[in-house]
Amino acid sequence: MAVNSYRRLVLKLGLAAAVAGATLTGSYAQSAGEPTELKIGWLRSSLSLILHPIAVEEGLYEKHGIKPIVTEVRSGDGSVGTQTVMMGNLDVYIGVVSDVAKLNSHAKDGGQPLPLTIMALGSPGATNLVLRKDLPYDGVESLKGLKLGVSSLGSAHLVTFRHFLSEQGTTVEQLGVELVKVGGSDMPPALVTGQIDGFLHSQPTPSIAEASGAGKLVLAPKDMGTAGKSPNVGLIVSREWLAKNQDVAERLVAVHREASELYKTLPDERIVEIAMKYLGGEPELIAASIPAVDPSIVDLKEGADTYWAVEMSAMKERGEVTESFEQADMFALN
Repeated sequence: MAVNSYRRLVLKLGLAAAVAGATLTGSYAQSAGEPTELKIGWLRSSLSLILHPIAVEEGLYEKHGIKPIVTEVRSGDGSVGTQTVMMGNLDVYIGVVSDVAKLNSHAKDGGQPLPLTIMALGSPGATNLVLRKDLPYDGVESLKGLKLGVSSLGSAHLVTFRHFLSEQGTTVEQLGVELVKVGGSDMPPALVTGQIDGFLHSQPTPSIAEASGAGKLVLAPKDMGTAGKSPNVGLIVSREWLAKNQDVAERLVAVHREASELYKTLPDERIVEIAMKYLGGEPELIAASIPAVDPSIVDLKEGADTYWAVEMSAMKERGEVTESFEQADMFALN
């Protein structure tokens, strides 16, 4: 990408950041006993993103001397969070990581400094395929000509699904699947009204669709091979911010690692209570979804390797990311 094109991209992203309504922050000087204020964007989407609410409700931010100032980002608008970090108006974004690859790749092509990095990676295996209950499913050929809802055309779930299809020797295009942009919370109603034939999303959205009587789960993460194990949620920061705030970054990662452990050890009733407060939904459906969801933070290098085999290979194949793009261009592996 030419330098002028990259600059136009930056101007475009600046408009998106303004829409997000955040205000510019610098690095923080922490006085003794005073918590560090941290402007955090959080994707309000599904149980895959439950670690941040757990951290808030269980006092983990306070424990590590962090005062979170949180901006919620709706499902389907996740790219705005990443762009806002890129423009310097959020310190951290907790959301899907695919936009980091695209934005950093554009910068690399334009000979510009890479703006973003991912300092923690988690939520391995979050993608589910739900179809209308009356539709048969005997394998991927059953998807021919169907309308599938996705939260965005750059959705991590869609990338995972594309990789799964490639392992089956086919593609979305070869199957004639029509992709329809639908927010996560709107997917079950769209299934009921017949606007879509199915959707790709994480729990508890599939359980909600099943409870409505309109949907059935036909593919869970465990059914998708390597693609079903790929982590796609991360703690996203600017490289400039990370260089100036190493101590705060380490404390933030510690918060989310501890939240990962609490997800495994807290009573289901407590997880349901937190999820209802931050995500909404019926308690019975949330409880039923908990065993099928793993929001945990994973080893960064191992997670990056899996991500590279699944999401990155698909993005490079479609020309969304330059071939020379490397793991160190995306992840804070040091």
